[in-house]
Amino acid sequence: MDWTAMLLYIVVTCITPGPNNLMSLYLSANYGLAGARKYITASAASFFVKLLLCGALNVMLASVIPALIPYLKWLGAAYMLYLAYSMLRSGFAAQNAQKEQTGESTYRQGILLQCLNIKSWVCNLSVYSVYVIAHSTAPSVILLVAVVNTACMLCATLCWGAFGSAFRRLYAAHRRAFSTVMALSLVYCAITALK
Repeated sequence: MDWTAMLLYIVVTCITPGPNNLMSLYLSANYGLAGARKYITASAASFFVKLLLCGALNVMLASVIPALIPYLKWLGAAYMLYLAYSMLRSGFAAQNAQKEQTGESTYRQGILLQCLNIKSWVCNLSVYSVYVIAHSTAPSVILLVAVVNTACMLCATLCWGAFGSAFRRLYAAHRRAFSTVMALSLVYCAITALK
């Protein structure tokens, strides 16, 4: 198994902008990194479970996924558009009218985003099909790859969140513009998910 190529692939797919990183950036800019921690925790846990599923069921999913991809793409794109709408609505709400998010809603957002995030489904499936399954189907290897990939994803998400948190004051001063740019970024993600 080529660990170097696999790790490079994992790092690139985890650090590049995608729905999860954009939500981490947005929530951290809006509520601080501590305020986004429940979302980040739920997203990482869901990502880990998704990796285990992709590893354990790679052979079966490889034959089923081609039929599911169009539906998953549309579902994921629709959820990204919903998130974009929520960002715009939040950014244009009066400062004192912004409601504090509950932990329950951010946990739900993290889990739901990972379930519908077509980018991470495709990336996770390809990690196992390209780099792992051809060399080993041992549960310990599948688990190790899931742990490494989740750790990388968590580091990337925290980096995006730290960036958002660092610019929290700037966000407060330019809330509408920032929310608009972030919402448009998610619209772009939704459009590219449908290609």
